[in-house]
Amino acid sequence: MKKKYKYNRAPPRLHPHRYLVVLGVSVLILGSAYGAIVYATKKDTPSVVVGKAAIVPQAVTQTPKLNVNEPLFSMQLPINWKETGSVDTATMHSISWGDITSGIPDRYMTLYIDTIPKTLPVIYELPLAVRNNQLAYGEMSGNCSGFTPGGTLNTYAAETLMPAPSTWDGINFICNLPEVILNQVGTGAIGEPVNTITVTGPTGGTHNYFFFYADMNINPNYSILTDAVQSFRAK
Repeated sequence: MKKKYKYNRAPPRLHPHRYLVVLGVSVLILGSAYGAIVYATKKDTPSVVVGKAAIVPQAVTQTPKLNVNEPLFSMQLPINWKETGSVDTATMHSISWGDITSGIPDRYMTLYIDTIPKTLPVIYELPLAVRNNQLAYGEMSGNCSGFTPGGTLNTYAAETLMPAPSTWDGINFICNLPEVILNQVGTGAIGEPVNTITVTGPTGGTHNYFFFYADMNINPNYSILTDAVQSFRAK
């Protein structure tokens, strides 16, 4: 199309280089904006490891344990525990372990073997069951003073009481009614005498066991007992 001339005026001159400058500046601005968006996206996106690095096996951290290895059984306890005593007489066979962190065990457990103290009272009852030569545990009771006939959670009124037979989840045990505030746990099994569970090992034969756990801390840790029960193996 031809340019039209205005009267007494020369036609306007075209300046191609100006268009190139404007185009270059526009491209530069758009490129900078795109780069900023890409940078921000990468900054906020977690890095993903791909290739061989993704299949490198990671080290698994396991809490060290005290391995208890006795002629009739084995089990595990916390690494800061140690054996604190044992009794081996005609009327009593037991082994005790305790937490030695503070020097004086404030958490301890005694395992009675064959000579079971059937009148020893507890505050909480942990049901056990036999799985081959191993043990499984159920739901631990609450404070037995709350469901044992004649019991009370009032510490002053409880002092006048005597230990009394009780039942939890079909298991018979003795509730320590006068010492209602103690954190004591005993074990038992359905159909067994008080404080008794019978386990048969592949070589050691059949024996009776009773776990007694006491925790004198404000926040008792009953998982120590359940972990020990779960790791128990009759030989």
